[in-house]
Amino acid sequence: MAIASVAIANGRQKYDGYRLLNVFPENEEQIKLLIKLEENPDFDIWNNAKGIKPQVDVLLSPSAFLTYSALFNLYNMKYVIADNNIQNKIDEQEQSDVMARRQARKNIVGIFASYTEIQDYLDEIADALPQVFKTEIIGQSIENRNLKIIKASTGNPKRKVWIDCGIHARERISPATCIYLIDYLKKGYESNDANVLTLLAHYQWEILPLVNPDGYEFARTTTPMWRKNRRVNSGTTCIGVDLNRNYGHFWMYAGASSNPCSDTYAGSKADSEPETQAVEKHIMKSNSDYDSFLTIHTYGLWWFTPWGYSSTVLPADYNEMMTHVTKAKDAIKASHSKGSTFVIGSSAQILYEAAGGSDDWAKGVANIKHSCTLELRPGQTGVDSSYGFLLPADRINDAGLETVAGIMAYFNSIKV
Repeated sequence: MAIASVAIANGRQKYDGYRLLNVFPENEEQIKLLIKLEENPDFDIWNNAKGIKPQVDVLLSPSAFLTYSALFNLYNMKYVIADNNIQNKIDEQEQSDVMARRQARKNIVGIFASYTEIQDYLDEIADALPQVFKTEIIGQSIENRNLKIIKASTGNPKRKVWIDCGIHARERISPATCIYLIDYLKKGYESNDANVLTLLAHYQWEILPLVNPDGYEFARTTTPMWRKNRRVNSGTTCIGVDLNRNYGHFWMYAGASSNPCSDTYAGSKADSEPETQAVEKHIMKSNSDYDSFLTIHTYGLWWFTPWGYSSTVLPADYNEMMTHVTKAKDAIKASHSKGSTFVIGSSAQILYEAAGGSDDWAKGVANIKHSCTLELRPGQTGVDSSYGFLLPADRINDAGLETVAGIMAYFNSIKV
């Protein structure tokens, strides 16, 4: 996101007049154009599917809209304006969080909590139930914020599972869902829920609610559409690395940028970022003990398997992986009356190729068999689709409920 042209009010950057477009490429020439345009800081691609429906969601400033709409017309590329002023959605998300905070009081479940609130919450859970929950700081961010995980298990678990959220700063529903999951495990233990107790006995759950705490706080307080971490890149005024392009498996192979100003900038080298290094180092200390690595994003309603780096190569055990993912998909749909319909499969076959993702690294380097990416609500079309990354806080519980149902079904399915 190019931020220089964004107006600032009360310390927060404003997006008045920014339009969210649904763009519909229909041929290879148009697809190649969009891939090229993604390099431009003022061409902010929100979502980019190919296999289900050729729709690309793009946020454009007023001046960028004039430039790119003319280009779309030149290339005969169809588009519709999904939202004429995205600032209204930003305001709605903020106001909904204020309302949720009034209702929640001291509980951060169901709100878009701050970094400090999340850190305190993890400690409070561990202090309240030390026989089940423990916290561990696995590293620091580029701005020296703690990367704190919470571990949950009973007895002597046989295996481990990893879940992380918040790798992209603006995806606020992701950390809120990790908090929902932690609360679910706590309540399940306290109420003697048989399913929760079984999975807590079998697995040590390791949950990192904020992979990218610096970017998250910057998006929360200053620039709502910020995506990357807050690395100061030498030789340029452009800030940040896309942590989900920085992992050292087929780094820069496809779908990543060498331009520090791009939202998909992969960093100066593979594994360059302290956030990436912290996760990798922690996992590799006992990588053979993990059955699953799940990384939670938004949006699109997808449950992705590797590989992200290639649309022509699939893992040797892809069909087996899909058997388990199908059970998760079914559980999500059945979770409640508004349960979402997820699309499942290889990320590079559903979207476009993007190398350097954490799930590819977990599968290809750490050899964690069941490594996947979840893209939560909303979908590209239908209810709430125009919100994109800006779902109001009153959608957190629905997203959390169905996501937890999918994860529980998934872990039950892979458990041996």
